Parts: sequence; C-alpha cells; structure tokens
Amino acid sequence: MRILFCAHQFFPESSAGVEVVTLNLARELRSRGHEVFVLAAQRSAPHGDIEPGEVRDYVYEGVPVRRVGRPREGLSRPYRLNYENPHMAEVARACAREFGPDVVHAMHLQGLSASVVPAFKGLGLPVVFTAADFWSICPVVDLYRHDGVLCRGPELHHCLRCLASRSPDGGLSRAVGLMPDAALRAVGLASRTPLARRIFPLGQVRDLRERAGYVRRQLALVDHILAYTRLTRELLEANGLGRGRISVSVYGIDTGGIEKVPPHEVPPLRVGFVGTLAPHKGPDLLIEAFLRAPDLPAGLRLHGSPGPDAGYVRRLRELATPDGRIEFAGPFVRREIGRVLAGMDVLAVPSRWYENAPGVVFEAFAAGIPVLAADLGGMSEFVRPGENGLLFAADDAEDLVRQLRRLASEPGLLARLREGIGPVKTTSEYAAELEALYDSLAGG
Repeated sequence: MRILFCAHQFFPESSAGVEVVTLNLARELRSRGHEVFVLAAQRSAPHGDIEPGEVRDYVYEGVPVRRVGRPREGLSRPYRLNYENPHMAEVARACAREFGPDVVHAMHLQGLSASVVPAFKGLGLPVVFTAADFWSICPVVDLYRHDGVLCRGPELHHCLRCLASRSPDGGLSRAVGLMPDAALRAVGLASRTPLARRIFPLGQVRDLRERAGYVRRQLALVDHILAYTRLTRELLEANGLGRGRISVSVYGIDTGGIEKVPPHEVPPLRVGFVGTLAPHKGPDLLIEAFLRAPDLPAGLRLHGSPGPDAGYVRRLRELATPDGRIEFAGPFVRREIGRVLAGMDVLAVPSRWYENAPGVVFEAFAAGIPVLAADLGGMSEFVRPGENGLLFAADDAEDLVRQLRRLASEPGLLARLREGIGPVKTTSEYAAELEALYDSLAGG
C-alpha cells in the first residue's frame, strides 16, 4: 500500500509530538512493506531557510519528504491563508498525482491549510484526519483563552483577543486589550458589510469569523477522523465536526530506548518536569508549590527548552533561585528520554490546557514511573488516581502541594502506583490498527 502523510512540520527542523508520531509510523509501515511519503509545511523566512510556496524534496531516515514553505508571517499576511490556501492545495494535488497514494493521512493541517482536503478528494483518494490537537476548532490551537479560561469553541470577540494577546506586536495586543467586548462585537458586525472588502483590518476580522465554517465544510469531506481522547471527540462533535465518523484511539510510542526504572525508596522524592518552559505548560505552578512547602522532602528537576517568551523563563529562574531543591536541567534530544526518566520517581504534568495526549506521559508509564497531572480532560483519561498516578485540581498550587506531600510521605503509595501502571501501546500496535483502517478505506 502507498500512504501519503501530511503534517504541519517535520524533521529535521521540527521534532515535536506530531512529528515524532508521524516519523515512527512511517518507519514502522515501511518495515511492513508499505511505501510512505510525507508532505509537510515549514515556516518560511525569516524563521526558516525556505521561501513562501517554495518546494524542496529530501529523504529523512529513509522516508521521502516534500516540504513547502508556509506563507510569510506577520500582520500583513491575509488571515485566510491560515486555513484556506489555494497554492498549498495545488502542491498537495501535484504531490498526490506524482506519488499515487492509496490513502492520505493528514496528521495535522496547520500550515498546509484545510484546502488540501478537497484537493485530495478531487482525485478520488480516501482521507483520514487525526485531530492531534484543537486546530480544527481553535484559531490558536489549544483552546486556552486569553483570560485563562478553557474554551469550548470559537466566539469572535474572544478569538480576536486571543490572537492579539499572542501577537508579537505589543501595540496590537494593548489596543485590543483595551477595547470592550461591545466594541469587538461591533467590529464583527462591520466585517459582514462591504467595508470588509476595502478596509484590510476588517477583512482580517471577516476571515477570522469565516474560519470555523470553512474548516467544518472541508473536514466534512474526510472519510474518517481519529481522536486520541474522548474529550477531543466531544469537542469536535460539539462544534459540528465529524459526528459518526470519529473513533477514539491513542497513538503508540517507540519504547525501544526506554527501560523500567528501578524503585527508588530513598528520600528525597525526585519530581521531574519534561516540556517547553511556557505558561500553558505550568512549570511556574510546580515551582510555586515547592516554595509553599519548604519542608517538603523532595527535589524538582525541570527538563525542557525555553518557549518563545524569554521574560517568562527569566521569571521562572528568579522565582526558583531561593530554593536549592529546584534545578533547571535544560533541553535534551529525544533519544535521551530514557536517561531523563531514570532520574525521577514521579513525572509532574501541571499543564493549564487540555494537553490531549502528551507523549511524555506514555513514556513515563513505559518506564514504570507514576504521573502527577492536572485534572483536565485528556490527561485525566490516562492518569487514573490511586492506580497509576495522582491528579490535582488544575492551576491549584495548594492541591498540588497536598498531592506532593502524599507522594513524599504516604507509606507504600509510590510502589502501589508503579504496580498499577499497565502496558503502553507501541508504534507497532498502532500501525496494525491503521493498516486495517487504511485497507477498509482503500477497498481492500
């Protein structure tokens, strides 16, 4: 079978969760005799070495890849290109004609845009879409709103605030932040008038308003949608996407470099954090919990690279400076995950957003390490309190302290949690599931 994967970015420039899952699947499917090709977008200059729309071919670890430069970023870029991009559709169409796949699997559509779906369907190809996060319903992907509220779907005035709050243009962020909701709603109404064709900012608002409907129409063409969690399926269906065509199945991981970590019964408790040092990941909450419990017999080691907010990372370090129990271990390459996990007794995942299905949780389980996570949908579907880990109230430092004290002092708790960790799904098992799905869609 010939399988075309589509992704928003890929190795070697990017190696985050979706890329890791895609590469592992590509290698496994190739080992099973299938032909695999990857079509991926890439951030263009000045963030990357590729121009907007430029196409380059290369091979990564035996997998042929075609990458295409994303539209140039900035306020002057038409917002519609984020989800509707005719050039990306033409690149996808040409790629499919050249490779001749039996099935297309869109692992992520950001960068490529939803326009590639009708391009593939116009060639009569079955298409699978994986909702790895919430891009299909959320303009900022994570459903973590500007005011800290966990969102359930787009509302124009909130979407405008979210986009402005994450813009590198501080002036835009301050200007939108000062506008009352009534004014933003009035702007939304004005974007429905002919003025939106003549006034660029109003046209941008119109494009944002029309995003949800366009993405929904294109994803209605998809043959099957995969969701990693029940929460994702619920949110997609609540926003009019995929009802009756969504199955829930978490991805598998490569456990080759991960060994079981032997029990470590000697205090202090070794708490580990693995992830980007960014507010939505919640490392500040972990540091605050340690500062609130100076008598806690535990150490905290934070593994990960800084996010785009250098000021946030600086504040993290300043916050942690008085506490000698806290260490910043820095980033690491993926093949070192076994070594990183071997230095902890419990993995802490204090995220403020849904997270969906963070791979580090499954990697910790593969190493026999319990997980302490925020009680949010997605993570709470995998971390079962008292069985393979503990949950704490999201964004609640006091409850986090309580759970850390339990782990550090409750006799036998860590051992029971370790024993309750079941087997994790492997890439091989996941590939077998997908083979059956692809075969059914491609007509055997």
